[in-house]
Amino acid sequence: MDKKKELNFNLNNFLLALSFSLDYLRKDKCSSSLNYSKRVTYIALNIGKELQLSPQEMSDLCSFSLVHSVGLMNTSQISKEYCESSNDIVSTLPFLDGSKKDILKYQNEYYDGSGFFGLKAEEIPLFSQLLSISIAIENRFNLSTITVKDRTNVISFIENSKNELFSDNLADIFLKVSQKTSFWLDLQNETEILYFIFGSLHDFTITLAFEKLFQITSSLYLINNVDSKLLVNLEKIMDFYNFEHKDKFTLLIAASLCNIGKSCIPSSIINKKTKLETWEYEEIKSYPYYTKKVLSNIMGFDDISSWASKVQEKPNGKGYPFCLKGKDLSLKDRLLAVVNSFSALSSTKSYRKAYNKAEAIKILKDSAQKDDSYDLSIIEDLEKVL
Repeated sequence: MDKKKELNFNLNNFLLALSFSLDYLRKDKCSSSLNYSKRVTYIALNIGKELQLSPQEMSDLCSFSLVHSVGLMNTSQISKEYCESSNDIVSTLPFLDGSKKDILKYQNEYYDGSGFFGLKAEEIPLFSQLLSISIAIENRFNLSTITVKDRTNVISFIENSKNELFSDNLADIFLKVSQKTSFWLDLQNETEILYFIFGSLHDFTITLAFEKLFQITSSLYLINNVDSKLLVNLEKIMDFYNFEHKDKFTLLIAASLCNIGKSCIPSSIINKKTKLETWEYEEIKSYPYYTKKVLSNIMGFDDISSWASKVQEKPNGKGYPFCLKGKDLSLKDRLLAVVNSFSALSSTKSYRKAYNKAEAIKILKDSAQKDDSYDLSIIEDLEKVL
């Protein structure tokens, strides 16, 4: 592996970390409880083991399960559009078996053809069927809080859904694995779910070029930031500074993930058109903390996590969420903060129109000169580049 051009990458490690923010997103839009994605994955993998799926298939099943809710990044409810969006978003991910198509598109299909697309029985891909039964159980019963008494309701639901919502085979397998008391108890314990997931998978870590990883992360960024020029502007100024290949792409990756923590903030606050209440602003200020919580769990992302989570820090120590001061902020930290703020000012928000380039630069300069909120030299260089 050329460490200047590549890094070790494990897709399930990446998606397990990302599922933390996706679960907050689903909680906000669908009132699901946290660790939702892990519970769906736990059920699907239990059934997959009984089907004697290959190690590669188990790994891909885990990946699809962890990321199945990703369509909520640009849709507001579970729908046909949501399924299609989820399917499109994962198209850049390096699954082990690239021949498995439309798994997330058909994740809400039912055996009798009553799903969004009307597929029936074996017309539905096996992985989609595994997701469908796992999602349906979790959605109907919220297994994080289910009581011993209520387990019988789940069993009855599955028995009554044989050859209707689910195939006889998958229903029978679920009934078999759910006979174990540990199955139900594990579902209420995040640590035990993680032990099971890691214990069920082989290590399929691959070597991934920085450019390929950036393709993946930038596609996630652009879902909710279509008109943002953050990545374009950042690349321009890094070329101006003659950044080396690794430094350039790792900072671009950090920039493309710097807003991932916003998924953990209620959309009613993120999209509010009027002035935020004090407590709402405090909620907003927590998003880089959640960004760090997500990214720090990804193998090889130490620097990326550090840069992305400092995007709102300021040299004067009045940034958030860590109140770091100038001596704690590297050139890359300062650079990303300036370009991110410029790009935010240049973008249309729910509460204001976009500023033009000259106005945005002036705002940043005034702030830098007034109280050292930004690095003035970087602002002046950005002005030259643009």
